[in-house]
Amino acid sequence: MPNHRYHIHVICVAHDQPMVLDGLAVFFQNIAFLTYDIATSSTQASVYSRQCIDDCDCTIVVIGDSYGSAEKNSVSQLHLSYLSARTKIKPMLVLIKSLGKSKKASRQLRDFTRLVEQQVYDVYYYDDKTDIPKLLIDVHTKMVKKHNLVASWTRMQKSSNADKAQKLSGLSSEKNTAANNIDQPFKLSELVEIRYSAQAYEDGNLSDIKMTIKLSWQQILQAIALISATFSSYSLQVCINRLIASHAEKDIKQQMPNVHAVSRYQVFHSDLNHLQQFLVTANCIQLTASSLKTSQELWRLTFYAKKLLESSQIENVPVLSK
Repeated sequence: MPNHRYHIHVICVAHDQPMVLDGLAVFFQNIAFLTYDIATSSTQASVYSRQCIDDCDCTIVVIGDSYGSAEKNSVSQLHLSYLSARTKIKPMLVLIKSLGKSKKASRQLRDFTRLVEQQVYDVYYYDDKTDIPKLLIDVHTKMVKKHNLVASWTRMQKSSNADKAQKLSGLSSEKNTAANNIDQPFKLSELVEIRYSAQAYEDGNLSDIKMTIKLSWQQILQAIALISATFSSYSLQVCINRLIASHAEKDIKQQMPNVHAVSRYQVFHSDLNHLQQFLVTANCIQLTASSLKTSQELWRLTFYAKKLLESSQIENVPVLSK
């Protein structure tokens, strides 16, 4: 077995299409290292899938008979993984099962399939009579040629296998910022560092400045709760910019005493993405049902997040800057 292989993450509903999933495993045995979405509907499952997608060279989406488990007004792991791969701009090919006339797909599955067909070019169809190994030969050839894929995954020595498994299972511990520590218990009192830029007017001159502020998760969730029932990623950005502006001017004036005005607060885009990912992983925000019918992601606070805010007794959480 070669040491260098592709890492392909298979986006799927676990156990839904054994003929295809088994076919992928056999075909790619000596070509690629495969990871799959797992069956459990949990925060850890979502973290695992997202980290696999971050690490992989390309993705294969398998859409069969099932949309997967989804809570009311939410979406399944299949849909979440698809959106994650699209956001990461990962090379993607899609295998869609052609349903016979006797089979009726759920509304969610039909809407999701239609969305994928509109957004992805490399779509292949199959049914129960399809020669899957033959189909995969064609799929693999076109995939490698189109995306110029290079086998980047290297087999680890035994001493390093545990590290790889730990990374994929989302159990690695790192510095507590918006980008990391996403698997630790969620506390509203914890502070998160957010980088931002702004424009400061001093003695008639305009200066571009970059600073860091610390906000509590309680402050962030309270601000989000004031946006609207549903919100886009852009609305979240505007919300965080306003939250920063409401706390940061005093810190800027301490650093620049002659400043008479500060404007255009902008959270760093990477920090905003990390913050949003944390909120998803912590079960504080989730996609709305309306996201099924459009390429735009619309979010809402979860019931869990609302209960956290209602039950919280934390007051006057300090805001620190540096």
